[in-house]
Amino acid sequence: MNKIFIFLFFCAALYAKTPLWNMSKNITLKKDEIFQGEISQDQMRKPISLRWTLYKNYGLVVLITYDKFPYQVILYKDAQRDTFKLKLYDSVFDEKENSFLYLSFRNYDEKSHKADLWLGISGEAQLFSREQR
Repeated sequence: MNKIFIFLFFCAALYAKTPLWNMSKNITLKKDEIFQGEISQDQMRKPISLRWTLYKNYGLVVLITYDKFPYQVILYKDAQRDTFKLKLYDSVFDEKENSFLYLSFRNYDEKSHKADLWLGISGEAQLFSREQR
């Protein structure tokens, strides 16, 4: 029985796909401080901005605007609720080539009132960030 379980676990591990990170960036923001940039793929550029507005009951409320469409998410530090995944570009030919943005909540510093976030992009898209303001 144990050999069957080990074999099934090994097969599942082979098919589990870890994203290949095209870009990885750590961001530290104060409340209502805006991170802005542009995401491009295949000569298309779309604006992105994000900021957090509230930290309450260990949850961080983050506002994201991508391609003029607003998103509001609440992120927590536990493994099930720490990351938001957003599809950036659809590939017409191959579903495996879609690009995604991952936003993860890493930490909140009670003394400085700053939140540590992580941005990752998988696929062919690239992030060009502007200065935080």
